[in-house]
Amino acid sequence: MTRLELWMSAALGTASLVACGGVPKPEARIASSEGAIRGAQEAGAQAVPEATLYLKLAQEQREHAIQLVSAGDNHRAALLLARAEADAELAVALARAAHAQADAQKAAETVQD
Repeated sequence: MTRLELWMSAALGTASLVACGGVPKPEARIASSEGAIRGAQEAGAQAVPEATLYLKLAQEQREHAIQLVSAGDNHRAALLLARAEADAELAVALARAAHAQADAQKAAETVQD
């Protein structure tokens, strides 16, 4: 096989992988983003306005990513799912911080009394 034939075979193989959607379905990302969103809900993100914003963003991004998977755009879906997971984790952190601040304020009031 000549060098040109080898190069052409490699190019055709790469093109066929891309055309067939060479990126696998991001099933692990779908599950982990769902878990992160559930964690934010359990952490009470709905009760903290700033955390609620990030929770809603995470939910919308996950829904959009699932639509992208259905359309065969697995690469963009995986990126969007990673972003959704990060936003859900931020919502958890914001909710926990707000709850900790409220607890600290209650403790300070108890000490002053």
